[in-house]
Amino acid sequence: MTLHLNLWQDMIDLCFSLEQDHFTFKSELLNGASIGEHLRHSYEFYFCLLKGKETGIINYEKRERDRMLETDLFYAIDRMQALQKQLQPEIIDAPLQLCSKEAAVEVVSTSFGRELVYCLDHAIHHQALIKIGLKELDRAQLVNEHFGVAYSTIRYRMQH
Repeated sequence: MTLHLNLWQDMIDLCFSLEQDHFTFKSELLNGASIGEHLRHSYEFYFCLLKGKETGIINYEKRERDRMLETDLFYAIDRMQALQKQLQPEIIDAPLQLCSKEAAVEVVSTSFGRELVYCLDHAIHHQALIKIGLKELDRAQLVNEHFGVAYSTIRYRMQH
């Protein structure tokens, strides 16, 4: 769970460093999306997975899309801190069913552990986009050089 907790701590730390107008700034480089929108999107995939752990079924397409997560900086921080608490206990892997219209069949067998890896990779991708938005705002110094970089890429770079 450490990687997930670190990822969300990086997002929380960034939000504490941002001003509200930076959080909601519609980036031209991100096709009009904001840092808040990318954060909301990443958060909701994790939230959807945790909710699916209870029911045995995940459907990322039916996530809540809570607009306050992308428009209210302090609400977003509060929700991310709550998410971290849900990720802290040792979570046992369990079989799940993933509903997706993009799959060859509408329901695919998966597992909680597999989907956690997917959520991590997905959030890192959105961190990379957030970093582009920060550069447009001349605020890239608010995150470290590993923000938005896949852990496998970080390991590779450290070896070479």
